[in-house]
Amino acid sequence: MNTATHTQHAETETLISTPDLGAATTLQKVSGVCSFTRVAADHAQLLENLSQALSDLAFTIALTRGGWHRVGGLLDKAGNRISNHLIEWIEQHGDSDITNLYASYAEAGHVVTHIHGKTHYLIARTGDTPQDFIQLEIEELQELTDHLLFAEDEAPEDIDDLVEPGNFQMVAQEPVGEPRYLFRRMTSIADYLQRMSDENRACAIRRFIEDWARSSAGECRTFSDHWVLGLREYTDAYGEPVMLAQPVSTHTADIPRLEKEHIGHGAELANMIHGFDRHMGYPMAWYFHMLTHRNVPYQLVEAIHHDQMGAYDYLPAKDLKVLIDWYHKPYSI
Repeated sequence: MNTATHTQHAETETLISTPDLGAATTLQKVSGVCSFTRVAADHAQLLENLSQALSDLAFTIALTRGGWHRVGGLLDKAGNRISNHLIEWIEQHGDSDITNLYASYAEAGHVVTHIHGKTHYLIARTGDTPQDFIQLEIEELQELTDHLLFAEDEAPEDIDDLVEPGNFQMVAQEPVGEPRYLFRRMTSIADYLQRMSDENRACAIRRFIEDWARSSAGECRTFSDHWVLGLREYTDAYGEPVMLAQPVSTHTADIPRLEKEHIGHGAELANMIHGFDRHMGYPMAWYFHMLTHRNVPYQLVEAIHHDQMGAYDYLPAKDLKVLIDWYHKPYSI
């Protein structure tokens, strides 16, 4: 399970990666839709409400990523809410002295909650090029009781022992309120990529999308049907802004594994990569997953290149050009 650190508990933060999406009104509409729409398994009502709020954008859910949690709040032993944010409560009541906090509340039976979440990636096309889409990220959150603030006869050493303790007393995981949606980020991918600097990571993601556009994949399929972008923005130690974009396959749970020991040549190799493509639903899928996923080894390019320079011809000319360019100037994401 992926866990967020205690510095990431401010769940009401809205991340806006592109300032010119229609300004605050659009973002307020999306946030409002998330706040009043009840969570349902098919998310049909969410999509309907978004359609009504943003009639010029047709969103579909491209990918859902779950299995993460972050620290929540604090309840008393009767289940009454003490605080929505555990860290804030500790800072207010502990006076930077965890020992005093333990002395005051060790026997109170306070219960720490965790927010278990999924992130839904919604896509709306805005043009004809692969990067012409709006990516909307909405979290689905459920708060659950998790553990006692203080384990019996176990004095914590620091704040981390209270947030993610190694030795803690679990309680039954019971829901605290209804699950809910939370708006996190709305991004024009075309604008985001344009605003990225020209350092190596930015060049790699741009090249990845360019390779899609000039290959058989771009001719046959829409990029955002098969890929979303994991986005991250921060300021580095030198005060410089950093923008990251990592391609994430919408078929994450269903990617075949191609073992490098089983890479053959000729018809055997052609059947291997074409079978992978059929499974994923578009041509050249093996190439794009080789750049992003460990299930497809880089040795595949060496073998295919050797075949294509010899007697075999099982790649279209445009795909062969992409392969040759990578062979002479490799990159990864």
